[in-house]
Amino acid sequence: MDNSHSPADSGSASPKSSNDARSVFKIGDLAREFGVTLRTLRFYEDRGLVNPGRSGTTRLYDSADRERLRIALFCKRIGMSLGEIREVLDLNDQALAGQPQTTKLRQVYVAQLAKLQQQHKETGSAINDLEGVIAAMENSAPNT
Repeated sequence: MDNSHSPADSGSASPKSSNDARSVFKIGDLAREFGVTLRTLRFYEDRGLVNPGRSGTTRLYDSADRERLRIALFCKRIGMSLGEIREVLDLNDQALAGQPQTTKLRQVYVAQLAKLQQQHKETGSAINDLEGVIAAMENSAPNT
């Protein structure tokens, strides 16, 4: 399942999913949809990132919980910490309440992009160094 997401032009933290006519989702439904474990969903609930309702012991997620989960998983995929994910979710909640947060969300995403680009550069350098060490070892190894 492809879970790649990019910020939507409207300023929300992630693109809208295909519209599902249902308004209530069980934990297994969302786990399958997003390709995550039940444990992951419970972890996000424990951290207050989503707050599903309950019917007995059954967790019932509404469309807002589903969207918060989508945003949280997008942020996780791009390497954000739980605190950063919470910030993005808070900004998204403010935007939904009519307080435009596009500029702040953009700043958060630009900062994360810069971190990822630096990590990419460092990883590329480490790969080159390692390839050099392996090549040197191959060149100096006696033929057996």
